[in-house]
Amino acid sequence: MGRFCRWLTWMLLAAWVIAVTATGETQRRLPSASLAWEQEVRACQKCHADPHLVGYDLWGRKRSVFVDEQAFRRSVHGKLRCTHCHSDINPTKLPHPRHTQEVQCGRCHLERQLPQAPPFQVALFKSYADSVHGEAVARGDPHAPRCADCHGHHDILPARDPRSHVNRRNIPSTCSRCHSDAGLVEWHQIPKGETLFYYERSVHGQLLRKGVVGRKSAPGKPPAVCTDCHGVHGIRPATDPNAKVARPHVPETCGQCHQRIFREWRQSVHGQAWASGVKEAPVCTDCHGEHAIRSPHDPTSLVHPQHIVATCSKCHENQRLQRRLGLPTLRLATYRTSYHGILNRYGVTEVAHCASCHGAHNILPSSDPRSPVHPNNLPKTCGRCHPGIGKGVAFGKVHFAGTRTESPAYWFVKLLYQWFIVGLMSFFALYIALDIRNYLKGRPSHAVSRLRPDDPLGREYVERLTLNERLQHLVLVIAFTLLVISGMPLRYPEAGWAQWLLSFPGSAQWRSLLHRFGAILLMGLMVWHIAYLLTPRGREQLRHLRWTRKDFADIGQMLRCYFGLSDEKPKFGRFNWVEKLEYYAVVWGTTVMVLTGLALWFEAQALTLLPLWVWHIARLVHSYEALLAFLTIILWHLYHVHFKPGIFPMNPAWLTGKISLRHWLEEHPLEAQERLGNGGDRKAAKGD
Repeated sequence: MGRFCRWLTWMLLAAWVIAVTATGETQRRLPSASLAWEQEVRACQKCHADPHLVGYDLWGRKRSVFVDEQAFRRSVHGKLRCTHCHSDINPTKLPHPRHTQEVQCGRCHLERQLPQAPPFQVALFKSYADSVHGEAVARGDPHAPRCADCHGHHDILPARDPRSHVNRRNIPSTCSRCHSDAGLVEWHQIPKGETLFYYERSVHGQLLRKGVVGRKSAPGKPPAVCTDCHGVHGIRPATDPNAKVARPHVPETCGQCHQRIFREWRQSVHGQAWASGVKEAPVCTDCHGEHAIRSPHDPTSLVHPQHIVATCSKCHENQRLQRRLGLPTLRLATYRTSYHGILNRYGVTEVAHCASCHGAHNILPSSDPRSPVHPNNLPKTCGRCHPGIGKGVAFGKVHFAGTRTESPAYWFVKLLYQWFIVGLMSFFALYIALDIRNYLKGRPSHAVSRLRPDDPLGREYVERLTLNERLQHLVLVIAFTLLVISGMPLRYPEAGWAQWLLSFPGSAQWRSLLHRFGAILLMGLMVWHIAYLLTPRGREQLRHLRWTRKDFADIGQMLRCYFGLSDEKPKFGRFNWVEKLEYYAVVWGTTVMVLTGLALWFEAQALTLLPLWVWHIARLVHSYEALLAFLTIILWHLYHVHFKPGIFPMNPAWLTGKISLRHWLEEHPLEAQERLGNGGDRKAAKGD
């Protein structure tokens, strides 16, 4: 009995202690009823109405504890007592202790200790606790954002209110208070800094500032803000597989707004690779970027025509991905050497780029009949820029490398031209070097005597070119110069001088116009010269230009002179073998350049007759013929006409049509003998 009494006494004592403790805790936590609501607010405002009032948090950081009464009364908590949140403070015993308990929003919104508080789902608090922010709070990180850091302290407003910190229009600036803080970003090693700076310049930020909704790509959808992509309370780092911005989930996240594009992308070769688990498959952010997403029409956008080639090349020129995924090679190299690629590099946005042919989001392999680059669809695809293009565009490769295995004919023509140009220029250079050496040694050469004032033959002149012939030559000089200046930058776009020529605004368009104008001049000259050859003078000149056995003998004789085997220079008629070679080279080169140039100029019509691989050969021939003509003029023609000893610095015959009698007798003795020795006089020879 005594043991039972003692046990009962201890039980009653313990119950009393618990009851007293609970009663004290309740009295400490519940708001005092001794002050009315208005009196409580007034009591707190005696101190907290001071804008300069500051306090210190648990980490010793200075914090303003000013409370704007008007903002508080307008807030969602404006009808609550101060002690509903600050439950450890007794308003009848002020001032309160320096350090107070942290406000716990969950007391009302989760535990419902205040019945009128709107209930929140447990999942909301759980998602925050599991978030990157909640984990930081659990670690005791003083910088980790709590509820009040996003929603506000005493000025909390509903999210639909434009003044609310978590209203859509204000979310970027709310998040940027931490994420644009350079010190905080560096301390916590947050991967992305200055997010607000980039977001405000993005297409989403610009639409948000203008207050407009999406149109074409996201019809009816408001511009995306931070929470649309990263989530609201359950934000996870991008390295977390469950995060909305984790790489595997990016397409679905973007697809919340861009639904049509997401459906197209899912059917594309990229979307199919993503669905099959290829982790390297490009997702939205690989092409468009993350916070700095720009409109495709923005020159700074990654998918602007000026930059899309580089964007696509990040994957398609990656050798590791090429080997692992079997991607085709040389796509960038073949595009950059094409007409489209060269002009795109120099700022012409109208030319075709990757998306022009392959599509943007609905990219399909060329073997798929739905693909715009399927052989059956190429005429339609190319026809968007080249109306009426023939079916020949399907007979050959667009990304054409011209290798031996890909196109033996192209490879052979290229090799033939390369060897021919190297061999011919080497012969020209050697021939000129031997000619100059012989001149310096006083041996036979193409040099002529320098005119002296006391030489009577140097003061008399013979007509060499008529006015008609001089005008033809002048047009040829103009056309050739225009074609070289405007054409060579396409042949050597990497050269410094080419980059300088094409660096001026509008220079690419002017280049095209100049090249076509030069081509029209050359074609007009071709017709003019054919008509000239039908005249008596033209027929006579053509008769003297015929190649004969003597010309081959003259070449051999000059070589014997150069190598010391003979001291007798061959005698030439009206035209020596050098001049004949140049004439036929001009005739051949002009014909080839005009024919291949027309095929390039009118490619749509040409590809109705020619397959694409032949068109590629025409482009190759056009390029090498231009190079051959340029080198021949610079090295061969200028030396023999203007720069050889006795003539330098210029032969005025192309302007005056006349050469001195001295030079005529030295360079064309057989013609002089024919005109003077067969009953002709000097006056007739001079054309007077």
